[in-house]
Amino acid sequence: MTHTAGATTHTVKRPDGAELHWEMKGEGPLVVLAHHTLWSHPAVYAGLVDELASDHEVVLYDPRGCGGSTARGPYDLETDAADLAGVAEAAGGGALTIAVGNGFNRTARVGASQPDLISRVIAIAPSAAAILPRAELKGSDVLAASESVAELVLQMMETDPRGALRTMIAATNPGLDEEQVRKRVETVAGYLDLDGESERARAWLSDDVREQVRILGDRVWILHGGDDPLFEGVLGARVAELFPDAHLQQVADGPVSRPDITAGWVRQVSRAATAGR
Repeated sequence: MTHTAGATTHTVKRPDGAELHWEMKGEGPLVVLAHHTLWSHPAVYAGLVDELASDHEVVLYDPRGCGGSTARGPYDLETDAADLAGVAEAAGGGALTIAVGNGFNRTARVGASQPDLISRVIAIAPSAAAILPRAELKGSDVLAASESVAELVLQMMETDPRGALRTMIAATNPGLDEEQVRKRVETVAGYLDLDGESERARAWLSDDVREQVRILGDRVWILHGGDDPLFEGVLGARVAELFPDAHLQQVADGPVSRPDITAGWVRQVSRAATAGR
């Protein structure tokens, strides 16, 4: 992780000896960012961090195998969730967590089992359907449901990880031009343990946190951008059906592209959580 201006840096040691690097910026209610690790990096959310650090204590951390943290597995969801719990505890607990991609899976686990560490979860996603497990996608004609496409990407991650990064970054960020894609690939490749990412990707694609999300109930907010090339917007209704207590909110231009709007929702959830104590 590149050091964030104005942030204090910390390290938490895990029982297996792995060390996790994390940073804290700002003052106020605790917010932890659990970012997607497979083809992303924390700097993508710099605008959101800056927005929130004016009135919140914001924590960014490097999961194992990323940035300044130990590059050692296992890279499974149980280990990643336990690591997140360790960071949340070191930061003081009672956190509202912003979760992206596989960050949502590890956050849902901790929030459902240890609400004293993670009290609320705000998922930010390109489409509401992006939080669904692959078991829910089977039988649909959306691109994300294709087993052949998923296996192709996984095999590419094992044989040509940079090529896989480029493919996924371009597919999930259609607004980036050629030079922006190249720079994003270089940044992400320098941040991740590429040798471990195929293991992490397989764990994420086979994971299912429906039960944890049901346990979280109305402590989950899903901020999404509407239609998405991988999901084509056809499965959003299924999210509301599966998780009737969750709060779904579409953000114009997407929650990552509009950090001001996303920060506004975080503040609203944070105020409600504080008032409910």
